[in-house]
Amino acid sequence: MTFELDRRRAVWKQLAQEIRRRVELGEYPAGEAIPSTIELAAEFDVSTSTMRKALVALTEDGTLWAEPGMATYARDAP
Repeated sequence: MTFELDRRRAVWKQLAQEIRRRVELGEYPAGEAIPSTIELAAEFDVSTSTMRKALVALTEDGTLWAEPGMATYARDAP
């Protein structure tokens, strides 16, 4: 499946939705590190600050958790 951003909508929200989908489908397994902010930004062709905003939102809603200086990890689906 190809993911295309709609630049007329908030990009970080679309990124968060796609990453959440990947966690829910097990593409990013629970307890495993997801790709880095830099890797994800390159994959989606967005700035690292935009990707960081999406990851922060997913951390705040419990989809992900971060270990500062280490990585960001997927949580079990609720």
